[in-house]
Amino acid sequence: MRGGPISWRMGVRRWDQLLDCALWMRAAERIEPPPHRLVPGPLDVAQPPAPTRGGDVPDEVLGAEWLGWWLSLVDPTRQPIRSGADLEPAYDTPDPLGLAPYPALRRIVAQRWPEARDWHAARQRAGYERPGPTSAISGTVVYEIERSLGRPLRPFSVEFILLPVRDEVIRRVDAEHYLVPEQVHDSPRWTIWLRNLVSRIG
Repeated sequence: MRGGPISWRMGVRRWDQLLDCALWMRAAERIEPPPHRLVPGPLDVAQPPAPTRGGDVPDEVLGAEWLGWWLSLVDPTRQPIRSGADLEPAYDTPDPLGLAPYPALRRIVAQRWPEARDWHAARQRAGYERPGPTSAISGTVVYEIERSLGRPLRPFSVEFILLPVRDEVIRRVDAEHYLVPEQVHDSPRWTIWLRNLVSRIG
């Protein structure tokens, strides 16, 4: 980002607790959500925990509830408030308002949240010990493109939300937000993809 007036901004959101734990819940309880362009691949763990839920809730109900929760987390501006939905705070959950419309999922999340939280904390500690790409990459990419164009880039703002999934697909939420698998962000391919994106929007 250049000094003075903002000309461009690139942010990276990593280790988002709610997003990571939502993916952990999907893996642990073997939840199969309906297909959607913003649903990433499976959680990147050697062996997911064993499920605890019984067969009292149909799989399709739980899958639909998880998808609704996931979309409310990654794309909240496009989620309409459902008329008649119970939006009272769900005090037994880590997400007081987000899980209120999803009673079956809410019960599971409330039960397994300590496990998910511990997994997330351990993952975060391990991540701090493992070096990865730095924010300097963004500045380097911008500098190279501006030099090749012979002009400053047009103003833009983007945020990359990193997900711990076995996936190689970068998913565009909207013009300013992208879901990026960690393994893609941490690989040499990231610089190539980032250069193409910045060239297009700047």
